[in-house]
Amino acid sequence: MWGFWWILPLIGLAICLGFFVLAFRFLSTGRGFMCMGGHRSMKSDEAAEMPREIHALHEEVNRLRGWPPDRRGEDVA
Repeated sequence: MWGFWWILPLIGLAICLGFFVLAFRFLSTGRGFMCMGGHRSMKSDEAAEMPREIHALHEEVNRLRGWPPDRRGEDVA
């Protein structure tokens, strides 16, 4: 039984090496771990694209109804 004491440190070393490799892979790709939330550059652009699509649809609805264009950014005098 005591002749195999050296196996446990080798198993622990293999587990630590595996975690090191995983950490290096995740951090080098820029994705990060699940709990880190990732980087903005790797996220989908759907959230940034959504306001543009909503604005385009709003303009199209106004055009079809015959209403004047949206003047949110202009000064109303």
